[in-house]
Amino acid sequence: MPYLKLNLVAVTTIVMAYMHVSTMVRPSLHFVGGIEGWVAPPEPNYYEKWVKEEKFLKYDTAIFIFDTGSHTLAEVTKEAYDTCNTTNPIYIDTRGPAAVELDTVGVHFYICTMHCKSGQKIIVDVKPRNDTF
Repeated sequence: MPYLKLNLVAVTTIVMAYMHVSTMVRPSLHFVGGIEGWVAPPEPNYYEKWVKEEKFLKYDTAIFIFDTGSHTLAEVTKEAYDTCNTTNPIYIDTRGPAAVELDTVGVHFYICTMHCKSGQKIIVDVKPRNDTF
């Protein structure tokens, strides 16, 4: 009989854990640029318009879909973002697609080092998540 009690305890624990997880708000995936992906923008202010429709929370993931060799993804300072300065990025990924876990609350600046001056850049404002995992 002790074996049966252990199984009931284990099953109860698993069910309770699942019920807790299933009611939480899970981190989201954001496909930057939507259907267009991370490309030279098809229209002026494309990424500014796109980002206004998104809500970035801590632990979400931003997915940048691009072809290796055609684009890059670099996190830069605000000053580098404003001037499209590509010399000292905080982080750079030259192989697409790239996924960035948004694990730090605050404003983050991302550019394509090849097409920043064409408007391929985005500001991501990551807000705190009120849920605990």
